[in-house]
Order: sequence, then C-alpha cells, then structure tokens
Amino acid sequence: MIKTSSALLFALLAQQAVTAQTHNINGSVIDGSGNSVPYTFIQDSPYKYAAYSDSTGHFTIPVHPDSKLDFGAPGYRDTLISPGNSNSDLQIALKRKGSGDAGSATGAVSARVTEQKNDNQIESFSTGGVIAPAHQRGDLRGSPYLFDSFVHGYIISSANELVNNPNYLFDYDKTTGRLLMTQNGGTINAVNWDQINSFTLFNNAGNRYDFAKAPAIDQSHYVQVLASGGKYKIYKLIKTQFVKADYVNNGAAPHGHDYDEYVDDADYYVVDAQTNQPVKISLRKKSIKEAFAKDADKLNKFMSETSGRIDDAYLAKLGAAMNQ
Repeated sequence: MIKTSSALLFALLAQQAVTAQTHNINGSVIDGSGNSVPYTFIQDSPYKYAAYSDSTGHFTIPVHPDSKLDFGAPGYRDTLISPGNSNSDLQIALKRKGSGDAGSATGAVSARVTEQKNDNQIESFSTGGVIAPAHQRGDLRGSPYLFDSFVHGYIISSANELVNNPNYLFDYDKTTGRLLMTQNGGTINAVNWDQINSFTLFNNAGNRYDFAKAPAIDQSHYVQVLASGGKYKIYKLIKTQFVKADYVNNGAAPHGHDYDEYVDDADYYVVDAQTNQPVKISLRKKSIKEAFAKDADKLNKFMSETSGRIDDAYLAKLGAAMNQ
C-alpha cells in the first residue's frame, strides 16, 4: 500500500496548478523473463495520479515533465522511474524480491513504500445471499453493482492520502452509494463514507472510473468524474432502483414486464470553478451551450470539430477541451 502525506499533497496540488500541462504516456510492465505483470499499481510520486496495469500488463497514466512513477506489484521490488517528456511507450521490467537487485528501469531511483491499515475506514457485513429486495425467483435483469466482479482500485482518504493495497478488491453499489471492498470474495466490507474523499476503480481492461464526493449534488452517493480541471468539472450521478415485475394480462391488452430488474438512471452536472455551483445538464447541445455560455467560442469550436452522439466519452473530451 502506498501512502502519501497530506501536507505534501496539499503543497504539490498548489504547485500543480502552475506547472506544465500533463500528457498521457502508455507502457507495459514485464518481469525478467519478458512475461507481463498484470495489475501493477503505478503512482506518480510528486502528483496525485495513479493507475493499474491491465490484465496484459499495459497501462496509461497522465504525467508532468517532473513526474516520478513508482511501480509496485506483489512479489516484485518497487521501481521508480522519471519519464520526463517522453511520449513513447515505456517498457518497465520488474525484478522479483530476493533476486539481489533493487529493480531497474531507465532513470530509475530507489523508492520507499509504506503500508497502512486503518480498520476505522471499513465496516463489515455479510451479503447473506440476498440478491435483491423482495426478489423471490425467476428472471432478474440489470445489477445493483457497477462491475460484474470485484476489481482493483485505490482510495483518496479524508486526510487526502492515497491509500492502496493490492490485496483489496472493490465494487460500487449503485443503489446505496457504498464503496464495497473484499479480500476473499466472501466477506464484503463497506468503506465508511466519512473516511474517504474519492476513489478510482479499474476494470479488467484497464479502463479507469473516478468517483468523488460532491455534497452539493448528492449527500449519499458518489459522483463519477468525467472531466476535471482548473476551469470546469463534469460529473455523472448514477442511481439505480430495484423495480419489481408488473406484468398484467387481462386477456385484451397485456402490458408490463414479467421480470424484476435494476434500472439505471443518471444525471449530469457541470461545475464552474469560479462559482463552484453545480449546473444540471441534459445530453443535448442546447443544454450544454447554456452551461458553458461564457466560453461560447471555445465550445462552438469543439462542437464543430467533434462528431458522434453525446455520451460519457463525448463529455470527457468536452471537459478536456474546455479546461485547456
């Protein structure tokens, strides 16, 4: 688990606003035999960026020119590299513990990883085999969870510390707004709401999902962060409800569904950094133009150059463009 002190993070966050823009770099993590090392945790030491390599060892992470990337995986020695302004794919070779080498890569220096466990951050409960409230038998569609299985991730604590443990796996309960954690797939823990500020989860393909607290939007559910920058943030609030079967056949006009289901609903918000007030938007150009009215020229340029339906990916690209 990697812990970064809160005092250091606050100082670096202030520095981050005036340093050069980030750019994404890609790479892969291998062992001494050239085999991929999946689910390697990668942390940018000077900045609050982190990622996991996917099931094939590949990763993508944003970096600054002065970033230092710390690579850590169970059974391997930690490796720290300085990518600089590199835009090319990196190949990081990790050495197993006990091999007599501290691990090496281009520009590598030694890294220290401290571990921390805070039992106050979690509360344990048993699933008890409950699938859905009042669901008895038959077909059940949809899911209360973001992922079909538990996935890797990390937490930013209420003390603004980055906390990671490769033995912990996570999922998000869309119905209750709880972040769930397990070590063995049997006992499931709910991470206490007041102990964390945000979290990031990675599916098996390596795609990241960022969530944060936004009390002005909702005080019990986390919001998904689609875009974040110095000017604007774009959030997605996911809420899922359990809907029982309502099929009726009166012989004349049968209607309704003969199955229980979890139904997803989502609201979208734009937050202007100057006002810090969320503005609810719909996935329509008129609504988006109203939210970004003060930067109309920049928005119109983006819309004229960007085609396709307005969805999560579109909003992520929009946020990146509007924050430039």
